Amino acid sequence: MNPFRMRPPHIPVALSTIKGRPHDRLSRSALILILGSATVLSVGCAGSLGSEATPLHCPDSIQAKVSAAQPTVPVSYREPSLTLKGNPLESLAKTSIYYDLGDGRTLAKEVPATRSSGGGEISESITIPVKSKDPQSVKICVTATDRDGNESSMTP
Repeated sequence: MNPFRMRPPHIPVALSTIKGRPHDRLSRSALILILGSATVLSVGCAGSLGSEATPLHCPDSIQAKVSAAQPTVPVSYREPSLTLKGNPLESLAKTSIYYDLGDGRTLAKEVPATRSSGGGEISESITIPVKSKDPQSVKICVTATDRDGNESSMTP
């Protein structure tokens, strides 16, 4: 069993379109993921590690519409600051932003930790390689990784 375990990233649950800066509704231990003009539909977790080469998928909870004309998605979140046991985080190395067009998650960007204890506010933009002129949904998720390379579960 992995001795280093961060709290799984969390997303505030809302049923409306999120625009502008997020409102801080969760504790500093949560990783809050907000997409510009994204709709939060539900909360869930998908994907598991096993012996088969099954692709991991981002949950359906955070989605954005992209097209060849509009392939960029703004992503904002707060790094985790606590372990699963509630202890202060001491070795956060990075967070990773993934996108999923339906075939499994793909790494879009790795963001170095603001500090080893986490808690930093992150605002990034990712570009999705879309060829279609028609808008399509893309799922977005984020994980956190410690200095030993242990990766947290994805944002639900």
